[in-house]
Amino acid sequence: MRCGGLVLFFGNTREKHLVLRFLMGALWIPVLAYSAEVPSASWRQYVDQAVQLQNAGHLAEADQAFAAAAQAAEKLGADHLAVASVLLQLGGLHAMQHDFPAARSSFERSLSITEKAFGADDPAVGVILTNIAVTYHSENQYAAAEPLYRRALSILEKTLGKAQRYTAIAEVGMARLFLAQGRNTEAEASLQKAIPILESSREPNDSSLAIALTDLAEAYRIDGRYAKAEPFYRQVLAMVRENPAQESPEVVEGLNHFTAMLRKTKRKAEARELDAQINSILPKP
Repeated sequence: MRCGGLVLFFGNTREKHLVLRFLMGALWIPVLAYSAEVPSASWRQYVDQAVQLQNAGHLAEADQAFAAAAQAAEKLGADHLAVASVLLQLGGLHAMQHDFPAARSSFERSLSITEKAFGADDPAVGVILTNIAVTYHSENQYAAAEPLYRRALSILEKTLGKAQRYTAIAEVGMARLFLAQGRNTEAEASLQKAIPILESSREPNDSSLAIALTDLAEAYRIDGRYAKAEPFYRQVLAMVRENPAQESPEVVEGLNHFTAMLRKTKRKAEARELDAQINSILPKP
């Protein structure tokens, strides 16, 4: 199994090739796979250029560079793994631009190549399926997203294990889908499975755990279980205070909801103090 060649990224880190965010309230898990299987070639130079442009925020130019990379990769064959690798990254770029149909098209073609090469139960297939689910999730097409999340989780649990970080990240995606539909009990169950795994496999500047904890707090808050929500909000606040890289749009929104919750429960002085803390640690727009 090529787990060493399967690299998932989560949250808003820039550690590898892609700038990643949670998009439109949905889990986003772009992946760069196949590093051990794809030979070095000119297409990699275009990819490197595209990544530099993307990280600098020049998305239109990055799109052009990825297109050049795809053309170069296709010289190795239309179903070559180099093509699948470029398409994964191109799909991630389109998703950043909120062009989810284009992202889905790239991911689906990458999925087809990957399944032909490695079979339908490969962990890379599970990750790409999660990406496709996210495109539907981001468009509020929940009925289309859920079976893809479930198939992805089934594959990842079988190939990598239930207590594996990548499986936990996909579980958070399912939880966010449940939250979006008001299925808070199911979301809570998924998050309670994922959070201990993320806690035991934390990575520097990775916001996945902070987002999962925020989601659990949100599930409790929405259900009116304020006493259960508060410790998780405070844990997230401590994480962001310690490392501002833990900040993400979801974390910021959750902490703002925490402030509103304090005001709602007549704890206005604490709410003002929390506002001051949040403003002191979060980056200014």
